[in-house]
Amino acid sequence: MKMVSENAESWIGSIVAQLEAIGVAQKKLEQQRVVDVNRLAEALKDNETKLILENTKPFGPFAKTLNVVRINMAILECYRKKCKLDNIGYYDSYRNQRSEIDFRVAEFKKNLQVFWEHKVEEAERKPLRDGVPFNVQSLFGGTIFRRMVEPLDIAEHYRKGLTDYKSHRPKHYTELEQWFKESATPDSSSMQREAVSSILTVDSLFWEHVEEAVLACNVLREVDCSEEEREAELAKLREFEDYVVESMKNYAVSSEIFLPQSTFMRWWKEYDEIVGDDHDSVLSRLMRNEEYEEYANGRLEIP
Repeated sequence: MKMVSENAESWIGSIVAQLEAIGVAQKKLEQQRVVDVNRLAEALKDNETKLILENTKPFGPFAKTLNVVRINMAILECYRKKCKLDNIGYYDSYRNQRSEIDFRVAEFKKNLQVFWEHKVEEAERKPLRDGVPFNVQSLFGGTIFRRMVEPLDIAEHYRKGLTDYKSHRPKHYTELEQWFKESATPDSSSMQREAVSSILTVDSLFWEHVEEAVLACNVLREVDCSEEEREAELAKLREFEDYVVESMKNYAVSSEIFLPQSTFMRWWKEYDEIVGDDHDSVLSRLMRNEEYEEYANGRLEIP
């Protein structure tokens, strides 16, 4: 058996605890299948994942079971926590693909995508009732899935050197987002404020906005950038600043964006150099004074 890093071992232990907490450990699944938590954890460091999830094929009956969804979501949540401990958010860790764990996360992401793509297709063909595609449980499950997994799709998109993710956005994300908005069940900013250190970013397209802001800065750095191009890109970036500030006001963005190695922090340093000290905005004051550090504690007040 090959050895893994201390971080990987710690992550595996965290997964075991999480799986036990949600009741997966030693619980009989469909067709009398039993998920051995230790074996599942071992699969993360050895090449045994297929033994555990061998029947999670598109639209197969086992792939549709709630327990498989819970397992994969638990694993992604553990991955997210592990990345945060490493001072890099799970978005950037997955985007950079620097470790074996980052590569293996793609398997669990795919399992969840298969499930929800099928679930959305079913709801479109046969909604629960007129105008209501999902029950409340499915609606919230789909929303958590979208907020957890779509950032990883965005990371893949920009890692490949592509741009304008929104033009290529998979349909199931669009539908899940629209159905949640139409459900009249908005997020509570007060609850998010209390748990801001652990929440998922409300807008699952947040990192698409960050990546496009990075690209805008790249344009401004080009020596042959015309004045017209410069003004257009600066307008985009000012709009992005307003978007970030509004998200922070509502405690709708994860504090992970402020981790030292995040793409957002990299963007900010680049942008701050471009606009210079004369640039004065709400976001620039928050960032330059490092007031964002209070955000993770739920104590930041933005007028």
